[in-house]
Amino acid sequence: MHACHPLTSPLHITFSTLSSLLEHSWIPLSSQEKENIKKFSTDVLFSRNPNTVSRTKLSLYKLPSDLDQNKKRSLELVAAMAESRRRNSSSSSFSSLIIEGEIGDDESERREAAGVDSASNVIRGGDTTSEPAPSQLSKLERYKAKTKAQRHKNILAEEAAQICNDKIPVWKKRKLLERVASVKHGTVEFEVPGDVEPQALGVGSDDTCNTVVGNEPLDATDLRYIPLQIVMLIVGTRGDVQPFIAIGKCLQDYGHRVRLATHSNFKEFVVTAGLEFFPLGGDPKVLAGYMVKNKGFLPSGPSEIPIQRNQIKEIINSLLPACKEPDIDSGIPFKADAIIANPPAYGHTHVAEALKVPIHIFFTMPWTPTSEFPHPLSRVKQPAGYRLSYQIVDSLIWLGIRDMINDLRKKKLKLRPVTYLSGSQGSDSDVPHGYLWSPHLVPKPKDWGPKIDVVGFCFLDLASNYEPPESLLKWLEAGQKPIYVGFGSLPVEEPEKMTQTIVEAMEETGQRGIINKGWGGLGNLAEPKDFIYLLDNCPHDWLFLRCKAVVHHGGAGTTAAGLKAACPTTIVPFFGDQPFWGERVHARGVGPPPIPVNEFSRAKLVDAIKIMLDPKVKECAEDLSKAMENEDGATGAVNAFFKHLPRRKPEPSPAPAASSFFSFRKWFGCG
Repeated sequence: MHACHPLTSPLHITFSTLSSLLEHSWIPLSSQEKENIKKFSTDVLFSRNPNTVSRTKLSLYKLPSDLDQNKKRSLELVAAMAESRRRNSSSSSFSSLIIEGEIGDDESERREAAGVDSASNVIRGGDTTSEPAPSQLSKLERYKAKTKAQRHKNILAEEAAQICNDKIPVWKKRKLLERVASVKHGTVEFEVPGDVEPQALGVGSDDTCNTVVGNEPLDATDLRYIPLQIVMLIVGTRGDVQPFIAIGKCLQDYGHRVRLATHSNFKEFVVTAGLEFFPLGGDPKVLAGYMVKNKGFLPSGPSEIPIQRNQIKEIINSLLPACKEPDIDSGIPFKADAIIANPPAYGHTHVAEALKVPIHIFFTMPWTPTSEFPHPLSRVKQPAGYRLSYQIVDSLIWLGIRDMINDLRKKKLKLRPVTYLSGSQGSDSDVPHGYLWSPHLVPKPKDWGPKIDVVGFCFLDLASNYEPPESLLKWLEAGQKPIYVGFGSLPVEEPEKMTQTIVEAMEETGQRGIINKGWGGLGNLAEPKDFIYLLDNCPHDWLFLRCKAVVHHGGAGTTAAGLKAACPTTIVPFFGDQPFWGERVHARGVGPPPIPVNEFSRAKLVDAIKIMLDPKVKECAEDLSKAMENEDGATGAVNAFFKHLPRRKPEPSPAPAASSFFSFRKWFGCG
């Protein structure tokens, strides 16, 4: 979830008009700079045909002398390359302009190739139907041929090295990312030639991941039973929060004080589980709606950027209070000795740096570079680009939140701003990570070092306290096991249409179905169906044991519950890591290929149901369930947390109302 330029396709950048550039966050401009540029704009760009000016609504920007040089060069280049493209096009419609080619370092070469008068900074040209001057065409063709040859010789080798180079200025990284990647439907896309080897991209294994924090075996009496005050900073939906409740309860059983800081919507969920709650900013319903619309964390257009930035700013500004403010209800003081967080709680490592406490990242999807599969928020098909995809996604996220993070560092944390990309999201990258999935479903990649753990799925036992309604029990007993269909807390664009599709698919296959209404509003039927039961809410660990198969959005928690219950699974991914889980489920043989939500149809659901009813698929589901039987992800996460804590013993908290805290510079690679 970050603000970045909505790149449209690999090696192409599209602007509806040059004017839109002024409103775009990719090249930040103050309101005064925008006004200065507008004052200097002119309508002579297409002087040979004045009608073209009004038709395309483009204007040439004569840039003021007081404009920052980097911004000036960027705007100038966009205008120049857009005009070159316009001249070379036979089309009379310019609703969008495509800017192609490698950006050379030599200013005169860029100007020459684009046909720009270097003295006046004015782009001269004709109307959309006029032929460009031969000299101008030949220069442009030579320039494009040169850059094309450079580009196809090795499309990403040099770029990959620059993306991973922390000394490259931010504005250069932005240009580089424009050139090599695109954001489409909320995910990052880029291409790698088939003959390029991973080592040619200059992204080898991550050495920092292979650094062991202490070699001596863990003595539980050193750390595990010393009372600590631990804060968990968790951003996301209920499915993101639930695993951390299980981890928090396990930590609490060891005698630690655990504060789970998350969105206010989940206060009752957290408090009922017996954990201390603290509110974080951001609304999960807004975040979920944003991510469904954009198919991921990354904005797909300028209109989405303010929504996303406002949510992130609220989250970032609430992190520090969550680590040190007294309990809101009881007033009992709190000061974190250690932090557990998930990656979308942007700013977590910076807060840990300011408080000088250790931090451990846990997540339900891969966030650590590997050559075995791409980043879940990327769409790269070539294995050579898998590892690079993590660096590109991380860079795009960092560039989108950098200003907010530095504002936090300077104003709240009293830290120096981060000038360049430095490790993961601008903070220390030498942080232990734990992944909350079964190694029987996705084994730990071979290029992940000892600071990375795959601990297993975390299950929260909700079934023991659940009292099902009598109507549900009677319906379940009245016939064969049903197929569950539900999309949790995700909003559905056309709930009535989707509900009808589900009902028709069940009827065609002769199956009974349970439809979970969720936040999406599923279940509004014109008339009741005896083979359909509409469900408001029910613990998955209770319900899935009574189902023959499940169809859901592919959240990690729901996926885990279905697999644990030995249910063949169909995943209908909306965004984020959900396509990743859909692919893993299919690869493991426990379900059909995923059905993206925008491709959901009766025919595809019918085919998926038929696959799930195949005895071979059921056998695979039972084998996987048996392999997962003895896994305890919550205990595994706690073990990983203590395994990576600094070995120096902290002073125990003298009383619940106060606490000492870790101050180990080595934890942050400072000593």
